[in-house]
Amino acid sequence: MTARHISLRAELRDTLKLAGPIVLSQVGNMSMGLVDTLVAGRISTTALAGLGLAANVFWTFTSVGIGCLLALDTFFAQSVGARDERGLARYFAQSFWLCGFVTVAVAVLTLGGAGLYLRLTTPDATKAAFGSYVFTVAWSLPGIFLFFLLQRYWQARHHVLSFALIIVGANVLHLAGNLALGLGWWGCPRLEVKGLAWSTVISRSLMLLAAAVYTWRRFNRTAPRFERFDGTTQRQFLKLGLPAAGHVALEVGAFGLATLLVAVLGAVPLAAHHVCLMMAAFTFMFPLGLSSAAAVRVGRFIGAGEPAHARTAGWICIGLSIGVMACFAIGYLLMPRLLLGWFTHDPAVIEAGLGILFLVALFQIADGVQVSTTGALRGLGNTRAAFVANLIGHYPIGLALGIVLCFVMQRGVTGMWVGLASGLASVGIILLCVWRHRTRDLTQLRSVTLAEAARSGN
Repeated sequence: MTARHISLRAELRDTLKLAGPIVLSQVGNMSMGLVDTLVAGRISTTALAGLGLAANVFWTFTSVGIGCLLALDTFFAQSVGARDERGLARYFAQSFWLCGFVTVAVAVLTLGGAGLYLRLTTPDATKAAFGSYVFTVAWSLPGIFLFFLLQRYWQARHHVLSFALIIVGANVLHLAGNLALGLGWWGCPRLEVKGLAWSTVISRSLMLLAAAVYTWRRFNRTAPRFERFDGTTQRQFLKLGLPAAGHVALEVGAFGLATLLVAVLGAVPLAAHHVCLMMAAFTFMFPLGLSSAAAVRVGRFIGAGEPAHARTAGWICIGLSIGVMACFAIGYLLMPRLLLGWFTHDPAVIEAGLGILFLVALFQIADGVQVSTTGALRGLGNTRAAFVANLIGHYPIGLALGIVLCFVMQRGVTGMWVGLASGLASVGIILLCVWRHRTRDLTQLRSVTLAEAARSGN
């Protein structure tokens, strides 16, 4: 066996060892929204539609904030790869300042956007469910961002299993909370959609508490030294974080705008759209976990000065994403009615969802390619390519085509999803070409290393 084969086998083993718990964590995070959708479908179609609208607004802004924090992947992973403990400690301490600013900004945008939407639209049962959920679940924002920060720090050090277990435990608690507060089980008050939101807040808060205890114990009960705000370090974060946030905003924004447009068609199309979107988002968590693993593996090899290993690690994660998403595509094609029946018993919603789920199956591989390649590029220190690719793919191609098919050609919600699928395919192709070009000649392989980032900040 050649050295190349040994290297590939070793890297595949190390990648799977890292990616497994990360994927479990991502799936666990997504499962909270999935459980909300399952329980809301048992309440009413109106509750399901209102929850879909609320989740759209809440996660649009929250995902943009998380995108800004994705810059931490590069700095944490490259510091670990370079064995720069002092630099890692500095970035960790300064990341709390970034997290605080992001939390405040997202809270203002979420609450302001939701309030503006309610003021500009005609009140009905769907809007009432929307407002009840979004104004309650906003209390979970600090827990979401602080947990993400701690998870990213330990992920760069390859300590991932404990966070996966925390998320699994939180999901069990969240399910119990939904049944108790949402459906009124065990003698609890039936709060319906508002109860689902409170269950989320409680679960997220306990997740943060568990992560903080774990961090405290790993630091031998000695808290990291507090550091005053450092403008130079924050500029380094923002140089990578803002393009990453921009690319997330473009991608999530395209689906968010599509949801608002589909809401015009009525409660049944909106409910079908939300159910299919949740299923697509659930399967998306698997390549998203591999994307995080790619950012860590590529970043560590770049920090260690091993670009050939960085390229191999990136391609392995992309290949694994393609394989996983191909399996999900087959599942969606073989049993769409069964899957839709898990979320709703409304025949009209199921029939509307069948055509959408067929399109979801078709874009699974493209979705896996685009997100895993984004992570690999982030490990290199390149977050601008994803921003540009999402700008081109989702708007002049995806959303524009969806609007034409949905409203001009009267294809309804299925037409909107044809456009969204086309946009994702375009993004995947663009990013794959960028990754191949950036890593083709290893002697020319460049990244925004920490030293370069420091110089650019001065």
